[in-house]
Amino acid sequence: MSPTRGSARTGPSAEARDEGEYRIRGYEASDREGLLALDREVWDRPRGREWFEWKYVENPYVDHVPIFVAEHDGKIVGARPFLVMPLRGPEGTGTAFQPADTMVHPDHRRQGVFTNMTTAALSHYADAADGPDLYFNFPNDMSRPGYEKLGWRSAGRRTTFYRVQNPSALVGTRLNEVGESFARLTTPVAKRYYRTRDKAARIDGQFVVHRHRTLPVERLADLYERSIPDRLHAHRDEQFYRWRLGSPLWRRLTYVVEAENGPLAGLVARTRTTKDGITITQFAELTPLVGDDAWMAGVSRLFEAALEEHADSDVVAAAGSGLPREFLAEHGFLADDERPLSLLTRSRATVVARPTTDDGPWSFGGAPLDDPDSWFVSFLERDTT
Repeated sequence: MSPTRGSARTGPSAEARDEGEYRIRGYEASDREGLLALDREVWDRPRGREWFEWKYVENPYVDHVPIFVAEHDGKIVGARPFLVMPLRGPEGTGTAFQPADTMVHPDHRRQGVFTNMTTAALSHYADAADGPDLYFNFPNDMSRPGYEKLGWRSAGRRTTFYRVQNPSALVGTRLNEVGESFARLTTPVAKRYYRTRDKAARIDGQFVVHRHRTLPVERLADLYERSIPDRLHAHRDEQFYRWRLGSPLWRRLTYVVEAENGPLAGLVARTRTTKDGITITQFAELTPLVGDDAWMAGVSRLFEAALEEHADSDVVAAAGSGLPREFLAEHGFLADDERPLSLLTRSRATVVARPTTDDGPWSFGGAPLDDPDSWFVSFLERDTT
C-alpha cells in the first residue's frame, strides 16, 4: 500500500447517514481543527496538529484517515477514530483497527452518538477493501459495557508495573490515592530504597550498553525477528517502529546491550510530562519481546542503564508481558493489580476484541480472540498517545 501523504487525505468513503438530529459521516480534511477543539473539551489536554497528523493522517497501514464524526447543526460533537496497526498471530499477519480517542461532547452524551458512530464504522468496514481483519482495544471500566453491547468480548486484564520514584509528585493529582499511600516515604527515602534495589539487581560487567538518541529502527527490527511470540501482537518492522515510536509528545532514548557475540536486546525509553505535572518514563519497547536466560541477563543490564539515566522521572512504567513479575519487583516496580496501585480501580487495561463482522470467525492467525492467553500486549499495542 502506498498511501497519499499529507493533510489533504480524507476519511472513509462511507455514505453519510442521519441519526435523528445527528449526521454521521467520514472525516474530511477541514474537520481537523474541530476535532482538536473537541479533544481539548473532552480530554482537557494539549494536543496539536503535529500529533494529529502523526497518529491518524500519516499512519502507513491505511490509505485514508480512519475517523468517523458526528455533526449537530454543522458542528462536530463526536468522533470515532481508529488507530491502525499490523497484527501478527501464530499462523498469519493482517491489519487491526483499535478504537482510540473516542469523543462525545458533554452536551450530547446519552443521545446514542457513541453507538451510532461505532455502528456506522462497523457497517462500512465490514465490506470495505481497506477494512481490518479484526478490532481490539483497551476500554476503561466505564466504557467497556458499551463495547460489549456492540459485540466486543473481553480477553482479560493486563498488568502494568510502576516504579514510583517521587511519591510526593503524585499527591494532589488524579494519582493522589497512590501518593497518599506512599506518604510515609519522603522522596529521599524513596531514592535510598531504589538505590538499594538497584544495587541488589546489578549483574557483572559482561555486557556493553550503547545509547542512541536517534531511533535505530533497523537494529530494533532485526532484534524482534530473533524471537517472535506465538501470540497476537503488533508486527514489528522498520516502518512500524519509525511510525509507532514517532509521537511528538515523547522524548526518546534507545539502549542496545551487546555481549561478545553481538547485540542481545534493545530497550526504548520515552519520557513526557503529563497535564498533572508528573514526569513519566515508559519502557515502551523491549526487543526481542521474549527470550532465554542470556536475553534475560541482557535485559537486566538494560534496565540498570535506563533506570540510572531516568532517576529524575517521577514514575517509570513497564508493561507486564514478557518479563517475570519477580524480575520487575527486584527492580522496584509495583504491579497495578496489587495494593497500593490497585486502589486506582480504572488504571488496569482490559483487552477486548471482536471480528470484523458479527458472524465472522472468533480467531485470527490460529489464536482465539477472546482468550487471554492469545495476546501479547506491550505499550506499542496500547493507545498510549
